[in-house]
Amino acid sequence: MPWRYPHRLVKPYIITARGRQWDDEMVDIARGTATRQLDFDDAMGSVGLGVVVLHLGDDGIYLVVQSWARDFQSRLSIFSGIEVGDLRPAPIGAAPCVWELEVLSHERASYVNHILSADVDVDAWLDDALDTRPKVRYDGIPSGT
Repeated sequence: MPWRYPHRLVKPYIITARGRQWDDEMVDIARGTATRQLDFDDAMGSVGLGVVVLHLGDDGIYLVVQSWARDFQSRLSIFSGIEVGDLRPAPIGAAPCVWELEVLSHERASYVNHILSADVDVDAWLDDALDTRPKVRYDGIPSGT
């Protein structure tokens, strides 16, 4: 479900490493961190559309916040911590991992197709979400992180 704010729509995603579980409290805490970043992005020229990826990895928790901005630009912020309550801005030079990039790549294509096209369709953009649930390999074992 998208996060709806008065002047902002956000598509949230959750990615988990094998064996990691998330709950609503974790999402609420991550949403607070993301909201503060999105408020800043709005002040810097966001168009009010964004993507948030909460990634529970083997080595910690990551939060990727991307806002679409005017002139075909985006703002990208990464937070990391051991627990969701520990999320802090990631060190300079940190970049999204391959699993987070899969979501961001999908979202880039979705933004181009539904927002930058001649017929802006925000509802289609909201509906165009990547399924991040683990996929079962041919041998019955879930794949992915």
